[in-house]
Amino acid sequence: MILDTLILENFGAYAGIQRAELTPDPGRPVILFGGMNGGGKTTMLDAVQLVFYGARARISNRGKQPYKDYLRDSIHRGADLSEGASITLRFRRMMDGESHSFELCRSWRVGIKGIEETVRVRRDGLPDDMFTAHWDEVIDAYLPSSIAHLFFFDGEQIMELAEGGHAAEILGTAIHSLLGLDLVDRLEVDLKVLERRKRSEGLNDESLADLAAGRLELAQLDREQEQAANEEGRLVNEAGRLAKEVAAAEDKFRAEGGELYEQRSGMEVSLAGHKAKRSTAEASLRELVAGPLPLVLLRDQLRAVQRQSQHEREIRHARTLVEALEDRDQQVLGALQIEGLPAAATEALHRALAEDRSRRSGLSKEPLLLDSPDELAPHLDHLISVVLPSQEGQAKKLLAEINALDEHVARVESDLDRVPAADRIAAIQNDLNLARAAHTEKLAELQLLKVKRDHLAKRRADLEVRVDRIGADQFDQVVARDDRDRILKHSAKVRGTLEIFRNQIVKRHTSNMETLMLESFQKLLRKAELVKALSINPGTFEVTLTGRDGKDLPFDRLSAGERQLLATSMLWGLARASGRPIPTIIDTPLGRLDSEHRKHLIDRYFPSASHQVLLLSTDEEIASDYLESLRPAITRTYMLDHDESKGSTTIKEGYFA
Repeated sequence: MILDTLILENFGAYAGIQRAELTPDPGRPVILFGGMNGGGKTTMLDAVQLVFYGARARISNRGKQPYKDYLRDSIHRGADLSEGASITLRFRRMMDGESHSFELCRSWRVGIKGIEETVRVRRDGLPDDMFTAHWDEVIDAYLPSSIAHLFFFDGEQIMELAEGGHAAEILGTAIHSLLGLDLVDRLEVDLKVLERRKRSEGLNDESLADLAAGRLELAQLDREQEQAANEEGRLVNEAGRLAKEVAAAEDKFRAEGGELYEQRSGMEVSLAGHKAKRSTAEASLRELVAGPLPLVLLRDQLRAVQRQSQHEREIRHARTLVEALEDRDQQVLGALQIEGLPAAATEALHRALAEDRSRRSGLSKEPLLLDSPDELAPHLDHLISVVLPSQEGQAKKLLAEINALDEHVARVESDLDRVPAADRIAAIQNDLNLARAAHTEKLAELQLLKVKRDHLAKRRADLEVRVDRIGADQFDQVVARDDRDRILKHSAKVRGTLEIFRNQIVKRHTSNMETLMLESFQKLLRKAELVKALSINPGTFEVTLTGRDGKDLPFDRLSAGERQLLATSMLWGLARASGRPIPTIIDTPLGRLDSEHRKHLIDRYFPSASHQVLLLSTDEEIASDYLESLRPAITRTYMLDHDESKGSTTIKEGYFA
């Protein structure tokens, strides 16, 4: 199926005729709608479901309201009630191997007898009376309303599934509908009704009275269960609305600097700590500067002094050596004369020794510029090669530490400068606290109602057993022939077969669903090795995750963002398992995900969720870098421009600036 055009006329916030072209280009499946909260995003999602399913549509804000009252209230407040409102959807789908175009129009108006609703279907440009008369059966054969939420959903549905409290129930309902097991359930109920009727045929008056009383009580419990289910639907809608109010209050609180205000004490402590560390580092640096560290600037001059000192030491050594040689030579020549050495030989030796002393005396004649002690050169060498490098390293480390601390101090001081005054934030914080309290109270009501529904279900099951026992006990006493007994036995056998069939079907198909859900989860998850297996209990439909260590991974071990990705993966996996080429529509798609989880949805889910994806986003969800990442997959964008003064929304091409 491909949705081509959506036309809204005086529906909800949409005044007049508003039109959106939805046909995607090849390889660019995304149609992106931008709108502020309260601007008509959810209304557009409701419109698609309403035009398809009418009274059976899952409408966000209908609650327990009767369908016709809802239709009346959904006519734009500025429109003529006698003209009413309408939703027209043009789409294409394959039938018998051929593509056919459809135009489905659902309109309603306030007439003499109240709300008058009309459904019209055109196929390939011509009116189709058969499809018009049997539209509910036609759409249920292609896309049953019970599984529409796998393709058309909003962020609150993801949140509800991610919280885990109703996950098994939601998953079980979806799997039953997906596999067509609701037909099996209806057949089982019909067989039970048949058995009770057959048993009642042979009962005495007293048993009949007991049976009638039991059935009346069953009917009353059915009504109470239906009321509780409707009430739960209303509470779920209210809880979703309150959750949005909490999110809006949190956004306002955050925008006004509320989070900074809450962190002020911690920031002040952090600032004092950074300043203390900076003072310590500066004191250490001053100690270094007071020592030999400044000599680093004279490193070349120190090396020159070291070389000169070493050279002068060599000069002194040369002078000492020359003086010693003169004394030795005099002694040697004197000794040779005493021994009577010939004068010629003595003269030759005297000349040779004199030439040797002359050669050696060149260095000794150089001047002593420093006239430093011999210990100066090694001391300077130690200073240059050991002391100064060590102190220079310490100084660089301290300077880097001081620079880093300066940055921390500047950043914290900047954050403190942005902290709002207490009186300014008090009213906003009070609104946030009230919104959270109302949401928590509604969740508590919802939990109490769930307990009530469980209690009613148990009472009904016990009563059903008692009613069946009345019929069975009396029937065994009065039955005269085998016909009814045979019918009852075969009916019970069929019900047993149906139960086995149901379990086998679920077991057979859950394996494929597990694989598709796990593939989807691992594709979306940034920690690819966090979850190695996913399994669904065929009886309870509870999902179990297995971690990289082979042990069960409880849901509460996942972050809030990871749980939302898991919920999205469940819906994605079920949609893929359905085998139906249905467009995906997502309202408020990114919820409260952090930046990295948002990027995974942008890069890995939205372009692949379906062949056609309609995204209804606020200005804080798909924007800036996320918008650029998604742009290659976008065919067109629309802006839902809401005018508060007129209370109306218009659909315009473009997106948030």
